[in-house]
Amino acid sequence: MEIDTGASVSVISQETCKQVFGSDHSLEKSPCSLRTYTGEKIDVLGKRNVTVIYNSQSVDLPITVVKGTGPSLMGRDWLHKLQLNWKSIFKIEQLSHNQEPEKDKELQDLLRKYPQVFKEGLGTLKGTKARIYVDKDATPKYFKARPVPYALKEKIEKELDRLEKGGNIEKVEFSEWAAPIVPIVKPDKSVRICGDYKVTINQVSKLDNYPIPKTDDLYATLSGGQAFSKLDLSQAYQQIVLDEESRKYVTINTHKGLYQYNRLPFGVSSAPGIFQRTMENLLQGIPRVVVRVDDILITGSSKSEHLNNLETVLGKIQEAGMRLNKDKCVFLAHEVVYLGHSQYGIYPVESKVKAITEAPEPKNVTELKSYLGMLNYYNRFLPDLSSKLAPLHELLKKEKQWEWDKSQQEAFELSKTLLKSSKVLVHYDPNKDIILSCDASTYGIGAVLSHKMEDGCDRPVGYVSRTLAPAERNYSVLEKEGLAVIFALKKFHQYLFDRKFTIYTDHKPLIGLFNENKCIPPMAAARIQRWALTLSAYEYKIVYKEGKKNSNADALSRLPLNRVGKTEVPAEMIMLMDHMDSTPVTAQQIKAWTRKDPILGQITNYVLKGWPNYRDNDEMKPYFSRKTELSVFDSCLLWGNRVVIPNPGRDIILQELHEGHQGISRMKVLARGYVWWPNMDAEIEQTVRACHKCQVNRHAPPEAPMHPWEWPSNPWSRIHIDYAGPLYGKMFLVCVDAHSKYLDVHVVNSATSANTIEKLRTMFAIHGLPESIVSDNGTPFASQEFQDFVQRNGIKHIRSSPYQPSTNGLAERAVQTFKEGMKKVTEGSIETRMAKFLFTYRLTPHATTAIAPAEMLMGRRPRSLLDLTYPNINSRVQQKQQRQKQSHDKTAQVRNFNVGDSVYILSHNREAKWITGTLIKRTGPVSFVIELNDGRTVKRHQNQIRHKYDQYSDNKLPDISEIPDIPIPVVSDNQADVETPSGSSDTSDNSKSVVKPTVETPRLTRTRKPPNRYGDFVYN
Repeated sequence: MEIDTGASVSVISQETCKQVFGSDHSLEKSPCSLRTYTGEKIDVLGKRNVTVIYNSQSVDLPITVVKGTGPSLMGRDWLHKLQLNWKSIFKIEQLSHNQEPEKDKELQDLLRKYPQVFKEGLGTLKGTKARIYVDKDATPKYFKARPVPYALKEKIEKELDRLEKGGNIEKVEFSEWAAPIVPIVKPDKSVRICGDYKVTINQVSKLDNYPIPKTDDLYATLSGGQAFSKLDLSQAYQQIVLDEESRKYVTINTHKGLYQYNRLPFGVSSAPGIFQRTMENLLQGIPRVVVRVDDILITGSSKSEHLNNLETVLGKIQEAGMRLNKDKCVFLAHEVVYLGHSQYGIYPVESKVKAITEAPEPKNVTELKSYLGMLNYYNRFLPDLSSKLAPLHELLKKEKQWEWDKSQQEAFELSKTLLKSSKVLVHYDPNKDIILSCDASTYGIGAVLSHKMEDGCDRPVGYVSRTLAPAERNYSVLEKEGLAVIFALKKFHQYLFDRKFTIYTDHKPLIGLFNENKCIPPMAAARIQRWALTLSAYEYKIVYKEGKKNSNADALSRLPLNRVGKTEVPAEMIMLMDHMDSTPVTAQQIKAWTRKDPILGQITNYVLKGWPNYRDNDEMKPYFSRKTELSVFDSCLLWGNRVVIPNPGRDIILQELHEGHQGISRMKVLARGYVWWPNMDAEIEQTVRACHKCQVNRHAPPEAPMHPWEWPSNPWSRIHIDYAGPLYGKMFLVCVDAHSKYLDVHVVNSATSANTIEKLRTMFAIHGLPESIVSDNGTPFASQEFQDFVQRNGIKHIRSSPYQPSTNGLAERAVQTFKEGMKKVTEGSIETRMAKFLFTYRLTPHATTAIAPAEMLMGRRPRSLLDLTYPNINSRVQQKQQRQKQSHDKTAQVRNFNVGDSVYILSHNREAKWITGTLIKRTGPVSFVIELNDGRTVKRHQNQIRHKYDQYSDNKLPDISEIPDIPIPVVSDNQADVETPSGSSDTSDNSKSVVKPTVETPRLTRTRKPPNRYGDFVYN
């Protein structure tokens, strides 16, 4: 049995009862109701009396039997009756505890069996891949790469290369999902890269709600352990490979491009559940082994059992391909703080209440008010509190001088006892909502972990606090408040990890920086970025709570334990300040200038002590807009990781930045990696513009907006000319019409004014005089002779700007086109090659006008060999008709009609569909005139006529051989019905004058078979 001084009764489990008492299961009813340390109800089956023998004592005592398989506990009811030898009880069996693990031969021999487990590098879990589940209708979220601090750029690139080489990440060209990165500088000055997934995949992914083990189950597994080993997996999450589909969701966007993770990265909200499921599946069935997210705990009732369990776990891990960080593993330890469990059983973790039990007494009224505020926060659980604390309230009276005596000390100690009593403090319950209240003061930080109870009130689970280190006291108010949150997370990590909880803070700016749904701000102080990334591993909600209502945490920050935390000095800031010492402006100078500068001095004070609501001061506006991103380090003001330069040092910094005359853009990039001050970019631009060396050697300014020539409405009204060559030992005068793009080229021996005028006269003789000529300033066009020529002919001469050939762009492009064309035509003389090129060019539709230049200039398309390819229209029509006839006749049937035949014709009235008549005349190959029974005549197409058969007699039966076979020509008669009045005379015998057309007999014929009614006749 285990001794538990916290248990009011002694208990054994149902299973133990069966083992001890066998078939005797008789139990009495028990009126007691039991709960666990965490407040969960225990099912009581009953009680029985047993005889307890201890040394020479024999006592009949009651024992309560409970459902389950937990350990047997000796409670206070037995302890009062038995005289125990406490010295022998607390004497611990030598389990190799006197030896350090490094000197324990059995342990070291065991560890040497599994070298792969402790090998350096990243392990890979075999046979299992993680999957991130995302809603099908989720909209992809893509964030551009954040600016990288100049001082960290090379380190980030090296880390990306290392991760890519190791297979952790791979470069991709495109991704719908992309998260920005947060570079974290480690103590060894290397960089760790993390994705800010809380703004991308964490908002739409489905959490893996794999249940975290209940506290009671963990206690039952660990109970009775005589030593503990704690294993730490190296880069735990990244030992699990992601499936192909999930990799796109964890893409990161860097200044080097897009990379996607091949392994489960830190910061994904579903990672804890995935990891818990994976590790439990791996280690299931091993006794006395507990896995809770990032911890593997192993124990045993004896050393041999412990080592056997440890060996089984190491074997499973090695077989799975995973690796441990040996430096962080603990073996055969007496005690491991794990939700308050040691070899002696379950107990309240002392550190949870130490912030109360060791809190110093208040030194002034402000501290006392804060402490009393915390007591008032829990006054509903402490009846008659005001009378017990009367000595403390006496010190708050205005006329009362501060004097802390015995009565105040006794009241203070009594209040601390009340705060840690069961009336206020409750046990941790994994099923209740968690609240983390944090606060910071000038010299301390504190936090309270609480449960939200059924009645809506907060009950504390634990308190933590500490004093700020000297360097931390120089933090801004924002950073102190952030430090309080991170301090609380580390202290209460095992209660908060993989649990939803709420953070209360009384500092509003912290809400924006630590908001669970917002990007980590790129210009926030480096430590703020690191803290925000740490928070991204938790599932939390941060809420503003007014200071007066956050008094429980406020008191702890004002009365902190006299323990100083490890001062966090970001490595990148150390590098930055060291670098500043090597420049003409040193960190010491900046510190002195900052103190003397009235604006920066005031801003520094705001950063350290808190910002006012608003200051209507133009000089302070740039700082107010960045107040959540400003910090103080070593008395120097920083914006993000950039030093704010006071006014006296700005000109010196500008000179240093401009030392290499690199230009505006490069100066800005360099400056943004190290320094900042209001209007810095404008001052950099002014410095470069005022530098004579930079101005006389600078590149040309950006090109002016294009001003195209106006398109002339008539051909040959404006022509552009230029010379091409020397080419093949000749010069070529190129002329192009601005309207039609018609190109003309003439060969000359030399580019003189006389030759130019001669060739222009030839062109003018064909096309007429243009209104204007555009040329460059070449000698042939700038001479007086050429000017006289154009003036005499009434032509306006326009010359382009010197050294700006684009002004005469049409001619320049024509010259280029001509040269390229001549290179491709290689056969014949120069004149022949030129003629072939021009002929093809002039016939080809131009890209601008979509019309051939020659056609646009002359108003007709010149004939070419391509015209021979056009087919004859008559033969084309005949062929088309023949194809139509063949297609139609495939389903046609030949029917013959003669004058005098009785027929049915299609009627268009509603009385009858078919009416009878006599065929009296043929008007075409397939059209006839029919006389109706009422004397009217109508015209019908053969398709509208049917034979009318009468009852034949022997002498009226026609001979089939006498029925003419009339071929059907392809003629369509679409005339309407023509009715002829009865008795009208017809001047001509149309039936005799019809000429039987010669047509082609249908290709297909059918086998004719007479109807059955002709079966009695014989045909000749």
